[in-house]
Amino acid sequence: MGILTSHMQQLIAGQRLIFAATVCPDGTPNLSPKGTALVWDDDHILFIDLASPGTMRNQASNPAIEPNVVDVFLRKGYRFKG
Repeated sequence: MGILTSHMQQLIAGQRLIFAATVCPDGTPNLSPKGTALVWDDDHILFIDLASPGTMRNQASNPAIEPNVVDVFLRKGYRFKG
């Protein structure tokens, strides 16, 4: 069994937008919306780098990332760390 439960996967698949938090080189947070997120497999969330130069630059210097997905109507969601 993978890390992502079926409920987590359904929530990710049902949302048009998730947010990815990364760390800038100066240590400040960077929160970026991602409209291309999907479940890759039971252990991975994927987003396409269409226009994410800050996120990609931050990932190159510090691989810490925290994708967040929320059902705005239920006000429930998940934070993932990777």
